[in-house]
Amino acid sequence: MTTSSTVVAAPPTVPGRRRAVPWATVLPLAVVLAYADGFWVTSMRGAVGAVGRGQGPFTTWWHESTVLVPVYVCAVLAALALAVHVSDRRHGDRGRAPLLLTAGLVVVAATLVGAVEMAVGAAYDFHLQSGQLETMASMRGDCRADCIERLRQDTWWLQLRATGLGAVLLLVTNLGAVAWVTMFHGGRLDSVRSARARSRSLDACGERRRLLALALVGGALIHLAVVPEHFEEWVAAAWFFVALAVAQAVAAFLVLRWPAPARGLLLVVAALSAGPLVVWAWSRTWGLPVGPDPGVPEAVGLPDIAAGLLELVALVLVVVLLRGVPVAAVRRLRPEHLGRLAVAAVLAVTVVGVASSQAGWFDVVRSESPTSSGMG
Repeated sequence: MTTSSTVVAAPPTVPGRRRAVPWATVLPLAVVLAYADGFWVTSMRGAVGAVGRGQGPFTTWWHESTVLVPVYVCAVLAALALAVHVSDRRHGDRGRAPLLLTAGLVVVAATLVGAVEMAVGAAYDFHLQSGQLETMASMRGDCRADCIERLRQDTWWLQLRATGLGAVLLLVTNLGAVAWVTMFHGGRLDSVRSARARSRSLDACGERRRLLALALVGGALIHLAVVPEHFEEWVAAAWFFVALAVAQAVAAFLVLRWPAPARGLLLVVAALSAGPLVVWAWSRTWGLPVGPDPGVPEAVGLPDIAAGLLELVALVLVVVLLRGVPVAAVRRLRPEHLGRLAVAAVLAVTVVGVASSQAGWFDVVRSESPTSSGMG
């Protein structure tokens, strides 16, 4: 089947219509790419990863691939947004980008996501393997410091070569996956679709409020997810997370309910976002003065990084809402897709944060410390 890479002219502009995200293109691409890339990530981990990390490969593959689907949605949306932007600058507002440009950018974006995941896993494997080498050397007693260092360097180069090979496999696989999805779409990848125009004033008033509420809800879900383990470690911390999650959920409801949130409410949201960030930074740098291990810095984990990112997003949005930056001025600088990209990014961070707080999910980055998901 032969596909054309020429620009497909957009239908004539119809009053009351606008360009929107082609979800029929985005979602199939994201799902196929996530599971295809996840296969190679899991395979490389089983081949050169630390002992114990390659167990249960099928369960690990579909667990982590499912969690990363929202991340691949962000990658595909970003690729489509860039394709539309480049096409508009070169050819004017034609509504769709060339097939080869769109497909190429999607392949590059997905490969970058998979390569980053593989590189992070390789770094964590090297960390675990270095500790295992020292343990084995101390048990055998026939390997001195220079021997351990040589074995560590060999392990590092092994992980580096495996990551490079994995990146090539990801690229080839993604080329095939995008071609396969394109075939099932009749030899085309729509970068935009036509939709009914909504009220410009409604978008300008509600877009940032919806994103702010979503960030607050995401942070609340992550904080609730880490409550059970904190009840086993430190009851006061568990109740702190419960109270913080409830406060963030209530704040999200109020932000959505009021078309123009009052300055006092926005300041409360800022406090709910900045406060946990300060506590998190203190606990990871110097350690909290109270608790099971006072004055001992806690390890950094994925759940607290995800919650911190969402709180930082909420804080930035509060500042933007307080200053009243015009939405129209921002829209002139970006394609239509970026609004949905922001929402997808917040959802992706939320899903990864909640999943990484559960045992057996994303062991690639979970810390060995029992308090790795502490204040955040």
